[in-house]
Amino acid sequence: MRNVAVASYVKIVKGFAELIAKVDGEVVEEDRGASSGYRRGVDPLSRQLDVSLVGYIEGGRFERGVREMPLLDNECFILTEHEFRMIHTFVSAGDEPLEIGALAMEPTQPVSVGVNAIFASHVGIFGNTGSGKSYTLAKLYHELFKRYGAIETFRRRSQFVLIDFNGEYVNCVGGSEEYATAVIAGDDVKQVYDLSTHDDGGDRLPLPKSAVHDPVFWTVLLDATEKTQAPFISRVLKSEYWDRLLPDAQALLDVIGDLVARATKSNDGALDRQLPVNFLEEVVSCLGDHASPDLTALIEEMRASLGYFSQSHNFYWEATPTTQRKWATDADWADFIKAKVTAVQQDFSAVDDVDLVRFKLVLQYYRDVISGFANREHLGPMMKRMDERVPSIKRLVKVSEDAFTEGPLTVVSLRNVNLAMRKVIPMIVCKHLYDAKKRTDPRGQRYLNLIIDEAHNILSTESARESEAWRDYRLETFEEIIKEGRKFGVFLTLASQRPHDISETIVSQLHNYFLHRLVNNLDVHAIEKAVAYLDRVSFESLPILPTGTCVLSGVSAQVPVVVRIGGSSDSRV
Repeated sequence: MRNVAVASYVKIVKGFAELIAKVDGEVVEEDRGASSGYRRGVDPLSRQLDVSLVGYIEGGRFERGVREMPLLDNECFILTEHEFRMIHTFVSAGDEPLEIGALAMEPTQPVSVGVNAIFASHVGIFGNTGSGKSYTLAKLYHELFKRYGAIETFRRRSQFVLIDFNGEYVNCVGGSEEYATAVIAGDDVKQVYDLSTHDDGGDRLPLPKSAVHDPVFWTVLLDATEKTQAPFISRVLKSEYWDRLLPDAQALLDVIGDLVARATKSNDGALDRQLPVNFLEEVVSCLGDHASPDLTALIEEMRASLGYFSQSHNFYWEATPTTQRKWATDADWADFIKAKVTAVQQDFSAVDDVDLVRFKLVLQYYRDVISGFANREHLGPMMKRMDERVPSIKRLVKVSEDAFTEGPLTVVSLRNVNLAMRKVIPMIVCKHLYDAKKRTDPRGQRYLNLIIDEAHNILSTESARESEAWRDYRLETFEEIIKEGRKFGVFLTLASQRPHDISETIVSQLHNYFLHRLVNNLDVHAIEKAVAYLDRVSFESLPILPTGTCVLSGVSAQVPVVVRIGGSSDSRV
């Protein structure tokens, strides 16, 4: 047992009440009545303890909170070993204990937390690089799966999805030292999606057709603005107009031919003269390998023969040895151009789901622009982003009705994913799982834990690479999960080295905190503002915590404690 010291505890007896206080500091004052010439038989120094009440003992249990205040001359005692253990017993009746380590200042005192108190709550694990936060995350979930991974009820009712930005939780087999590891859990309970935008060799996330055709999916994917681009996406994907035309190739070619004819017949000087050819090139791009040689040949013919006279703002078709030049002002111009398009032999039924949605958006975009219903300046940037991101999303997502998660633990690795998709994929995955959970299990009979490592990558409040509207939408989505998710059985675990970058609303709504070493003043200040469970002594210790040691604070702990996270003999952590 420790003697009285800063960060230790004392018991104040007030009648029958036993109050527990934590020592915050010591004040030493010299007795002004003492002198070198006249000595009294007392210590000339007055030593006083500065303490703060943390709880009381009642009915053989320690209860957190202040129910009454001590009086003058109440006696103060050092805790007995039994009382010390009582204060550091964090597991409530009916909950299962999970040992995570020992007190840093009292290594003989193990620290256990309740399984329900931790894993049925929102958890934040914060600390600078090298402080041990990733190990703490792995340790928590390793111990959970080690104990419950083989239990059928646990496997059926619990779902854990880990968003891994750096590939730290993906199995690494072999290597120069023949080192192998299965982080957190083995393959019997874990499924890994190692995504890649660099080549076609990576895994792809299975999403149902309804999710891929959901306007929200494409709003997120394309960073669509709230006022113009998002309504356009919603209008196209909710309409059945293009779906009715797609099975009938000739009817769709008639519509495409009519749009090309109208684009070339317009004498609007503001209209891009490359618009007709660009339109057909976009159609070929959407069709991919399914584009017919006829369509490609038509584009080449239009490049060679379709001209534009800038003075009169008129298109014309170049003369051939057997025909004269034809002008857009001619009466039969529309029929002439339309016949060129409808003569193409093209099957549109083979377009897959991602390209199909893109195809519908392209058709409607050019239809609106040619008809004068849309401004290219408003929708053009979104269409450009779509051209850039669709190839990436096709490498990351596949349309399938198979379950997204087959085992209780699913790891989504983003280490080989480009920067744009790193922000989009976690958003799509979390929103899809959260919406599906609300729809299929509104009473929260099953549990969904979303674990996000390096959470500042997608929960940052400031980013120069995205619009303000997109940032607000991204944060509002996760703020809804952290505010309302508990009632649906959805919980977040966040790990980050920069709590200052994360939305203050999200940090303050967490239930439990594992706080490793934080040196940056902005990060320390963010924790001070957001974490209500932290006392002054624990807060001041954050910049000097050793590696592997953290402050445990929150609803699962009666009092904030400094814990050295325990080791594991298992090679998985």
